[in-house]
Amino acid sequence: MGTIVQSLIDTGILEEHDPLTSGAIGKPARPVWFAPGAGLAVAASITAGAVEACLVDAVGTLRGRLRVRFDDPSDAEAVTRALVRAVDEVRDGASPVGIGVAVPGACDTATGEVLGSGRVPGADGRRLFDQLGKTGLPVFIDNDSRAQAAAERWFGAGRGVETFASVQTGDGLGVGLVLENAIIRSRHGSAGEVGHTAVVPNGEPCDCGLRGCWETTASLRWLRREANVAGLPNASSITCEQLMALADRSAAAADLAERYAANLSVGLANLNQVLSLEVFILHGDVVGGGEAFRRMLERHARARSLTRLSVRYSPLGADATLLGASALVLSETFRLV
Repeated sequence: MGTIVQSLIDTGILEEHDPLTSGAIGKPARPVWFAPGAGLAVAASITAGAVEACLVDAVGTLRGRLRVRFDDPSDAEAVTRALVRAVDEVRDGASPVGIGVAVPGACDTATGEVLGSGRVPGADGRRLFDQLGKTGLPVFIDNDSRAQAAAERWFGAGRGVETFASVQTGDGLGVGLVLENAIIRSRHGSAGEVGHTAVVPNGEPCDCGLRGCWETTASLRWLRREANVAGLPNASSITCEQLMALADRSAAAADLAERYAANLSVGLANLNQVLSLEVFILHGDVVGGGEAFRRMLERHARARSLTRLSVRYSPLGADATLLGASALVLSETFRLV
């Protein structure tokens, strides 16, 4: 065992687990991982109307969750105040190793600048990074989809998987790409805007200013519009979970579920073809569709791909983004995964 690892065990950061039984000759290896309470980080997630924050340790235990609301997502002062208050209150005398913030927008992780957030315009710029920097702790700010990918690497279905895509579904489509154990960010943090790749030539206008984006055909906005056309109940607020419940007794709902899965599969298949991605870990609304929708989506994606792929649901649930914010800190602090 290396001197560095042994010192981390001696200080209580790491702990040894039961030996692995590999059948090989010699002393069996004893795996090590973080001890409960070690690697404590402040994790914050910014959404259109609130900041949620908590403390997270390196084994994924969330403590002291707090939600601070703000009225206007375009008000930079209000967004900043909410974030600083949330971070200050969850720290409450703790000694975290850093602060991680997940933002629904493009982020330059090298500078801590939010380059643009359509859902929370008040987060744009370096203001959040500069204000949190006054705590004296390292601060890491990144896009929420990439944070979720980091969460999967540390705590979820991406553990031990070298290459995969973490896909956030719902009001929009976000993708965090992990290639050979590295989260892909690009020079200015704009990588992963797969929801705005064109899938329909001369298609519908997208909120981003382009036309025919994947997001225009495979988000809740599309689903609810088509549910209204099909005359389904509660169309304006329908979710994938509700759609699949209706599909058992409604041919129109069953048809819409197939079309929704087919539209979602286009982006997955494109990623598979371009980057040889074989594992897709899904978050958000479609998880509510259950195993039946997962199989449907996987079937459509495989039909569009030349190589085998698998679609999985994230086991992290609603905690994925907060866990991801903490994983941003852990990845830079320890660099062990």
